[in-house]
Amino acid sequence: MALKIMKVNYEQIVKAHQDNPHEGEDQVSDQVKFNLFQGIMDSLFQSFNASISMASFQELSACVFSWIEEHCKPQTLQEIVIGVLHQLKNQLY
Repeated sequence: MALKIMKVNYEQIVKAHQDNPHEGEDQVSDQVKFNLFQGIMDSLFQSFNASISMASFQELSACVFSWIEEHCKPQTLQEIVIGVLHQLKNQLY
């Protein structure tokens, strides 16, 4: 079900770009997009790495689910993205 929703959303984005080919000519560069993605993933990995115990598979599983519940909440992800955007802004300007 989730894949169908993602597919529909993707198709809508593609159609919107095809309908307005000149819209968004001042797009963000691929390097800036990559830096944003890298900053978000680095932050998530650091918190993941600090939270995970690999003493046993059972403990690993419990830690992973606990980490997901704590660090993948929309509010937490929003804070991470905002922090990374501020860092990128300071690097670019």
